[in-house]
Amino acid sequence: MKKSIKEILFLSIGCLLFSLYICMFLIPNNIGTGGLTGIALGLNYLFKIPVGFSTIILNIPLFIFGYNLLGKKFAFKSGLIVIISSFIIDFLNSHLSFTPLGDVLTATIFCGVLSGIAMALLFMAGASTGGLDISGKIIKNKNPNLSLSKILLVQDFVVYLFLSLTLGPRSVMYALIMSFIRSKTIDAVQEGFASSRQCIIICQNPDLIINAIKLQLGRGVTLLNAEGCYSHTNKKFIYVVIQKFQLTTLKNIINDIDPTAFVAVSSVNDIQGNFKQKSFSI
Repeated sequence: MKKSIKEILFLSIGCLLFSLYICMFLIPNNIGTGGLTGIALGLNYLFKIPVGFSTIILNIPLFIFGYNLLGKKFAFKSGLIVIISSFIIDFLNSHLSFTPLGDVLTATIFCGVLSGIAMALLFMAGASTGGLDISGKIIKNKNPNLSLSKILLVQDFVVYLFLSLTLGPRSVMYALIMSFIRSKTIDAVQEGFASSRQCIIICQNPDLIINAIKLQLGRGVTLLNAEGCYSHTNKKFIYVVIQKFQLTTLKNIINDIDPTAFVAVSSVNDIQGNFKQKSFSI
């Protein structure tokens, strides 16, 4: 129940932020972006087709052909986000008038930050904003020899070429800046919410530390034999992976039990296997 409430909260905030950044900053300041949103912006400029409506129409065939690749839950959540955000975008654009900031670079930075937060929240809740990621997976499924990263790169190049012909090269330049800031923002949100740490603890009496880790942190531990090459004394090598918010508790455990223990902590980019996430992750 608690996880479901968090998912609904993340989906709601992410959807709202995604819609607001397009209405308040992207469209008024003539800033381009990649994916189907970028195509929708170009169509809006050429034919005055509402951005939200274009986004839904462009997403429909992708969801139909990519449903089996996405999975039932992910496809349902993503489809819901596409429909709701598209409705909000068109509703706000038709009922409110957003004026440009006057400083396009500042607007670009805000676009990158807000879209990064929005997409990170949606990813953590098991959803997305649809778009060309789906088409990339469809192409990859049909042509396994092609690299997914290269497929996405070609798609982005085509979108940016289209935008340069409609909104102008300047818009594409700002789009590239926004894309970089968005990527860094997503990484920062991931780091803040659910990053993991691998910890190496070298000590002489590991039993109390291991028991405390199991009881207080609920984590499994790997124990190895080690030898200090300077002192030539036998020691124990404890290896454990925890999440960032548990690091302070781990340090307190070690300081209380064995203040002389050697501890090394480093980031973990990806984990596979039996590791239970106690918070949301991308």
